[in-house]
Amino acid sequence: MLDLRTLDPARQSADRRVALVIGYGALGGVTFAVVAGGGGGWALAAGVVAALGGLPWVFAFGGRWRLLDDAVAGVPFAWRGERPGVWITAPVAGALGALLVAAALGLPSALALLACLAVAGGYTAAVAFVEARYERAIFLDLTVLELRFERIIDARSQPEGGRGIGVRATDDDLEVQVGAGRRPSRADATYERAGGDLRTERDGDL
Repeated sequence: MLDLRTLDPARQSADRRVALVIGYGALGGVTFAVVAGGGGGWALAAGVVAALGGLPWVFAFGGRWRLLDDAVAGVPFAWRGERPGVWITAPVAGALGALLVAAALGLPSALALLACLAVAGGYTAAVAFVEARYERAIFLDLTVLELRFERIIDARSQPEGGRGIGVRATDDDLEVQVGAGRRPSRADATYERAGGDLRTERDGDL
């Protein structure tokens, strides 16, 4: 069962792709039926323009599962997921839609050109608005800040060199190095030249 209202990015990408495929299938069937029924070139043109109009949403929905990883990696809003495809197809789809309507209404060339430019920009802005609203709905920026803060805390809590807790003895002669799974190493040369401590040696023999 498709859940088109979910905010889960992975589910969004999967379910909405399926919905778009179903929609394109229905659009193709209706266009074919209308053209076969005598709709002519206008019906075919309308079907093609409608299909192009859905392409930006294919890119927008298809790349939502990558939004968090891209945001954490520092990728700007415009290039997260598959949004480069949105910026390529949305202006073209908007302009073609406006051109189709302008031709059907018989608008003058100058007015048709202005309409194409306006709709191209407006359609692209509409997709960007929906994408920005979705990021706010899933608290993407807040999640990125939390993950980066956790990484900073983890990095600072790691001991220097990855061994021990980073605390050294106040006197080098008192320091004993212990490796993982091994016995303590011998004391330094100064200690051995001094003859050592018999009590310590005896303790070590116990």
